[in-house]
Amino acid sequence: MMKITWSVSMLVVSILATACSHFQTKEAAFLDSVKGRGTEAEVRKELGAPKAVRQVEGGQTVWVYELMDQQAGNRFTAPGVWCEQYLLTFDDKAVFQRWRQFSHFHAGELMPTECIPGSEKVKSS
Repeated sequence: MMKITWSVSMLVVSILATACSHFQTKEAAFLDSVKGRGTEAEVRKELGAPKAVRQVEGGQTVWVYELMDQQAGNRFTAPGVWCEQYLLTFDDKAVFQRWRQFSHFHAGELMPTECIPGSEKVKSS
């Protein structure tokens, strides 16, 4: 009986992991589709102007996008704000290379001063 329970549990975990890996926002799908070939102009046209732009070593540029979504509280969770930060890296020829996403829930805060606590301050573009 324990062997069956273990097998069923592992099957459920496997199905959930596979299902979650297939859910993707349209923005993430776009970024994946233009990785290594898209230009700054194409990305700006699709996603709009970034919140901030950073120059980094080797002539690379990092664009910062932030999205905030307010969550109402209920009996089990506090109200607050979900913040998603996207960092897009372009090479010295303005070609899109990679992106990273960071998430943070600001429990009890409705107007957080920084999206991801402890992240590097970015200069506005």
